[in-house]
Amino acid sequence: MHEILMQSARGEHKAPGEFRRSQNWIGGSKPSSAHFVPPSVPDMEAALSDFEKFLNNDDYNVPHLIKAAIAHYQFETIHPFLDGNGRVGRLIIPLYLLSKGVISKPCFYISDYFESNREYYYIGLDKPRKDNDLVYWVKFFLSAVIDTAVSAKDKFSNAVHVVQELSTQAASIKGRTENVHAILDAFYMEPMLSMKDICKKAKLSQATVSVIINDMHKNGLLVETTGFLRNKMYLLKNYFEAFKSNK
Repeated sequence: MHEILMQSARGEHKAPGEFRRSQNWIGGSKPSSAHFVPPSVPDMEAALSDFEKFLNNDDYNVPHLIKAAIAHYQFETIHPFLDGNGRVGRLIIPLYLLSKGVISKPCFYISDYFESNREYYYIGLDKPRKDNDLVYWVKFFLSAVIDTAVSAKDKFSNAVHVVQELSTQAASIKGRTENVHAILDAFYMEPMLSMKDICKKAKLSQATVSVIINDMHKNGLLVETTGFLRNKMYLLKNYFEAFKSNK
């Protein structure tokens, strides 16, 4: 998972897909001046083993949301990669909740809350380390869960409304109705696509797709984002914007 996340991203050359083999630190130019120094490599390996056991032990009488909060704190404290620890740690949260049936799809984007409240996020992670106050972190995490759940509900409600409008508009687009809907379905999976991507995902010929895409663009359903004559990229703008942060 780490290797995939690091592809063409910040830190892509820092041992993607491998646990660190040297000491890392957070803040400062060296460990002695760092804001936080994670465990040494031998201690890291032992901590990762405990982390795995904690995640997979269902005998603990701990609600899954509390367990996810503790697990995220543990992972960020262990900091097992040279880079990308935050990205992996945040991704573990919805994957864990998904595996336990708390959510039915991996669509719980708690990162938005952490980013919007970055100062308090870091304070929350520091509290158990500096003050032995895990409760502070758990309360912050649960506040993030509530905010994320409400935000997700609003976003999906907006998306459903947009899909209904697009379904109505599809009737006026040139081409067979089923082909238009096949193209829309492709954009619902990935709201920005090239012509080649659309043909592949909708399983339609380029000639068929070209007629429909041009008419969708003409009628404002799609926005061309590159301005190029070739290798154009099309965005299903209204659907895409339905998922933007409402803050």
